Formats: sequence, structure tokens, C-alpha cells
Amino acid sequence: MSPYGEKTAVIRVPLSLKSDVLVYLEPFRKSSSQDNNSADAAFPQAISNPRSLPRPIYSGKILAGQSRFPSPAQDYEQKTLDLNDRFIANPPATFFFTVKGDSMVGAGIFDGATLIVDRSLRPKSSNIVIADVDGEWMVKRLYKRSSVIKLLSENPLNEPIVLKEGQELVVFGVVTYVINEAK
Repeated sequence: MSPYGEKTAVIRVPLSLKSDVLVYLEPFRKSSSQDNNSADAAFPQAISNPRSLPRPIYSGKILAGQSRFPSPAQDYEQKTLDLNDRFIANPPATFFFTVKGDSMVGAGIFDGATLIVDRSLRPKSSNIVIADVDGEWMVKRLYKRSSVIKLLSENPLNEPIVLKEGQELVVFGVVTYVINEAK
């Protein structure tokens, strides 16, 4: 049986697209060695070969304040934008998380948002971080002053988490970008 759990077919793909096809197929692989109880299953893994997909970026500006039509002369491509290049500074240390809950709405992080998190950044006070407190993963704003460490919500309905003596805090990484669906 193939790694995909069914019969496969041999196809020819352009060499320039080979890595893209392999990256696309990776989520469909069925691994017999997967064990959901292992430590690795709970810990996010980096993608070793991120896909590149440059898309056209137009030179004209899009106004968000006035209702004006763009100039027809602005309908030409100036350059391309690859989201990996734009939003991922350190690919091996970058991870994505999906938000569940509303404790960070004041920071523009809504339920269902995707967070781009960089583990290579050193967390500083006021950074939004992914943290593990006593085995519970959360997204919060980090507050550090002398010996006081707090994890702050950006919703007045939620109390700050003040770390007490003996509580374990592990900062997984710093949130660098937030992706929310435009509705």
C-alpha cells in the first residue's frame, strides 16, 4: 500500500513544480508511525520545505478612507509578492496557530484568526506570545516588570493571569502577524 492509503499513478510534472507538488501531497500521507500520545504530536513541527507562490502586487494604492475609483492607468503589475517572504522571517522557527476564543479581541485577534508565530524571537514585555502555563496553551500579551510576570488579555471581561511562585510558564514564541477573515 502507498503512503497515501490507496493505489497511486505515475505522472510527469515539470521539474520546477516538483517541490510544490510534494508539499501539496504531504498532508494526505498516512503515517503508520503517528502516535497522538507522543510528545511530538503535541508539539508543532516545522515545515522543512515551505512552498513559494509569488502573486502579482499592483502599484496603485487602495484608499481606505475616501470613496474614489482607482485610475485606469494603475491597472498594471509592478512586482510580485510571496507571502512566505513577506510574513515569515525565519521559516524553520515559524508556526501557525488557530485562535479559539475572544480574550484578545482588543488586539485585533478574533476567534478563528490564524497567528503567525516566530520561535526565534526573544519575548519582550508587551509582545503578544503563545504561552504554556501549567500545561494550558494560550495567546496573551506578556508583561514583565522586575519579578512580576503577567499574561494579559485584550478583553476587559478577562482577568490578567499573574504567575505565582511554582507556576511554570513556557513561552513558545512571539506572534508576528495575525490573519483574520474579512467579512
